[in-house]
Formats: sequence, structure tokens, C-alpha cells
Amino acid sequence: MPKLPRKDKYTLALVPLSGCGGCEVQALRAIALAKDLQDKYEIVYWPLVVESTKLPDHVDVAMIEGLVRTKENLEMLREIRKRATVLIALGSCASWGGIGGTADSFSARLSMKAIYGREEIPESSEMLPRAYAPADLVPVDYVISRCPPPYEHIMLTLRAIAEGKPVTTADSTVCSQCPRKMKPIKKLEFKPGPPGPDADPETCFLSQGYLCLGSVTTLGCGAPCPRHGIPCFGCGGPHHEIVERRDMDIITALARKIATLAGLDPTKDLDMVIEKLLKVYGARRFYVFTFASQILRGKPHGYAVKALVETRRDPSLRKKLEERARFAAGETEEPP
Repeated sequence: MPKLPRKDKYTLALVPLSGCGGCEVQALRAIALAKDLQDKYEIVYWPLVVESTKLPDHVDVAMIEGLVRTKENLEMLREIRKRATVLIALGSCASWGGIGGTADSFSARLSMKAIYGREEIPESSEMLPRAYAPADLVPVDYVISRCPPPYEHIMLTLRAIAEGKPVTTADSTVCSQCPRKMKPIKKLEFKPGPPGPDADPETCFLSQGYLCLGSVTTLGCGAPCPRHGIPCFGCGGPHHEIVERRDMDIITALARKIATLAGLDPTKDLDMVIEKLLKVYGARRFYVFTFASQILRGKPHGYAVKALVETRRDPSLRKKLEERARFAAGETEEPP
């Protein structure tokens, strides 16, 4: 990772791309709550915070949030990579594509028509054919994932960079922070809906037959969702072993853990468990926050591309979007 030369104060920029702004709010909280960061950094570009609208020729540390959806996003991403010594991907969208990456479920033209009634709006930014995670397009030095990222993680990262210290990285999963107890699976069956009132609040969701991605998602959040009765959706991104190994994908890694809990052979029975998972949930359910990730789409034995193809070919989903497009264009009454 690049090291900054010793300075009394470093320049800091936050560049928003196509995102909801939640990551920016967390970054603002981090700096507002940490007086030492205010002393260590001078904010030179951040549309939400400072009035300057010009990106400086050089920035010591820059954070990018949101995904790349327009030509303008892509140009800005390339520029900040050239000008920043250290570049941080902030949040799930910048790291893995995030919720915004599900825009790839359909073509940009059909989605535009469903929202605005027109496939193109001349006065708006030019849409790219697909959504991209910024970390797939340019080299990034650090990733602070989650939706939104905990402000404590932002504090620790900025502090470590300014002090010339290594940034601590996670090496486990959300399961390691979850208080629920994992128990053997007596009968291999999966429940399609969310946990109901009959779900045991102290037992692992997987052990009860509910889909939870905690065992394949990198730790760091403290498992707030499972603690409050909601299975993990994987907003932190896949565990580094899944990212690094070409033979491992979110679904395959999860299926191996389920097979072990069920007393099955995680090698011989793997395909059977995967088939059951896909039948109940469909491939897309496993990529809620990583649908646009090129890392996962490039897995030779992965299911991200399968999820993309299945979604685009789903006649019921396409019919709904086309009905919405006709309504947006003023051709029909609002669809149910």
C-alpha cells in the first residue's frame, strides 16, 4: 500500500458517484466525532461538505462512494485515481456494486423507460450499458465495505493512513460476531420466507432452515441483523477466501457449510445442496449486494452470471417492467 510523506496535515477528498449518500453521512460522522482527524486532514473536495466544485490536481487521500453507472461517473473515477495517492472504496457499492448493482437485472434502456417514460434523456448524464463496482475498474488501496460502512471503520482507516500504520483487515465472518448458536441440521429443507414468530431467537438461522449469509460474509458489523431476528444479506461482501479462490463462490461456500451442519459430505453432496438452495431461492438471492461484481461474475464455477441471465429471462419480471414502462410513458393507467 502507498505511504504518504510526513505532513502536518493531509488533503482529503470524497467523490460521490451513483449512490444514495449513506456512505457520505457515515464519513461525515466519523470526521465530526474524531477531533484528531480534523487536525490530520483538510477537506479539499466533497460536494456535500465544502463549496469547492473543482477537483484538485493532487489529493493525498480520496474516498469514492457509489457505483459507476454513467459516463460521467467513469470519467470522475479515472480522474480521482490519477490524482490521489491513496484511494479508498467506501461502502458496498464502491466495493462490490451494492444494491445499485441490481440495476443490471434489466437493460439500461428498459429501466430508463420504466422510470422516466423515455429510453434516453438528452440533458442527463449518458448511461453506461451496465453497472460497475469502482473497485473493478481502477486499483483501490483500501476497501471499507458494508451498507453503510460503520463510521468507526472509517475513523480507524483514516487514522492509520495518517499515522503511517498498517490498516487492520478482517479475517473471519459475521458468524464469529453472532450470538446465535449453531446446531446440527436434522432435516435438510429450506424455508423460502423470512423467519416467522416460531423461529428460535437463540439458534442459528441456517440450523433452522432459513437462508443467512453470515457464514460467507466478512465480519466487522457486529452482526446486528441476526441479533434482531433478520438473517444476514451479505452487505459486507464475501469473505476474502471466497474472493481469492477461483474455485469458490458465495453459493458453493455456503452449501459446504450447510452440508457439514447436516452431517453430509461437503464434497460428494455439494451439488445436491446447491440444487436445493437454487430451487428455493434462485441464484439472484445470493448476490443482493454483489450482483455487479466482476470478481464474482468471473468465477469459473460461480452463479452470478446465471443469476443475471435468469433474471433477464424471467417473463413475469420483464412483463411487470414493461407494464411500468408503458405507464411511465403515459400509454396506460398505473399497473397494480
